Amino acid sequence: MFLNPALIGYPMKADIRVPGAYAAGFEAARARDPELAEAYIRHTTVGDPLADAVIGDLGSLTPEEIHETLAEALEGPATPRAGIPESLLEFIAQASQVPDWFDRRRARVASQAFLRNSDIVLAGLVGGSIVEGFSTLISKSFRIRGRLVVAAIRRLKHNGMQLVEQYLPGGMEPRGDGWRLTLRARLVHAQSRYLLNHSDEWDHGRYGMPISTAHVLLAASAFSGRLMQHVATLGGDFTREEREAFVHVWRYAGLLFGIPEELLFRDQASAVRTFEIGSMCEPPADLDAIIMANSVVNSAPIIVGVKVPAERRVMARTVTQASRELIGDELADSFNFPRRKRKVLPWLRFRHRTRRIVARVLPRLGAKHDQDRFESLMEFASFDEFEHSYKLPTALHDEQSSDW
Repeated sequence: MFLNPALIGYPMKADIRVPGAYAAGFEAARARDPELAEAYIRHTTVGDPLADAVIGDLGSLTPEEIHETLAEALEGPATPRAGIPESLLEFIAQASQVPDWFDRRRARVASQAFLRNSDIVLAGLVGGSIVEGFSTLISKSFRIRGRLVVAAIRRLKHNGMQLVEQYLPGGMEPRGDGWRLTLRARLVHAQSRYLLNHSDEWDHGRYGMPISTAHVLLAASAFSGRLMQHVATLGGDFTREEREAFVHVWRYAGLLFGIPEELLFRDQASAVRTFEIGSMCEPPADLDAIIMANSVVNSAPIIVGVKVPAERRVMARTVTQASRELIGDELADSFNFPRRKRKVLPWLRFRHRTRRIVARVLPRLGAKHDQDRFESLMEFASFDEFEHSYKLPTALHDEQSSDW
């Protein structure tokens, strides 16, 4: 386990080195759940040893060579060509070991529920879980790297594409599309962590490790258990079994993202608990969080293809209000989201429930709605733009990086 030397000498709580920004939140969270709060704080100073080693070994390659090497390792034969770094072979070997507890039947249940509710899940992801994730120090690494609108759009597209592939049948099997995209995202995290660690813009003593294991865990809990809460608020029709199946797939995805198994949630209740305690440990939303949260809600119209500026503004206002109702007034106020009297969630719930009634009464119309929803899902995920690229960022500031 790597502990950044910059943290040595900082205050310790029961042998825990607490980065300065987390001190107050940790005390409050530890009063609520000491074990989980301490585990979270311990991992704010931890990266991803396997993925970080891969990045170290790929450092001398050009972006094109990195793409070719990763494509060979992730898409090629089980026995790749000579010359693949040993660290990458070890990375792939570990990710190819499916845990005994992963239940493929439950994965199929999750796939069916996701496809039936895909528009609602994505709305909850954008307006709820991603925005809440940016209330934490996760936002700082994005803001430092720059190109904020581009970063927000990239975040939405990558998360959307990965979520879709993760829940398509067979997507999380070794060398499946969801499996490959998850590992690519893990390596992007590692490369970004390398760039931040080797810059003077990241304060390790105050913030711990950039893109730490704790933050990856918080994101996984936000995109699983917490997301299921948002889906229910929006009028989704997941059964209890389907909600647990959705979280089950994310638990496996968490392993692929490098989260130690002993740290992972086991069901929706523990995922929500992880999100709550991890969020308590985080400092209050700062300017970076405000910038990134507003970038997300204002980028949503671009993601769905709204091109007319006036229409974008109208949709952005709707997304911002929906986000406020999902995340609550306290957090929305900290983001400087405007307050409006007209609520949008009751209308969205009514629309979703009406659609299900119409589908039962008029099956042919329901089938058309299903087709339209699936086509919108494909457009949101934007497969063609990113799916086959394994290039990684090459510079701390994204405007100076080659395309990736």
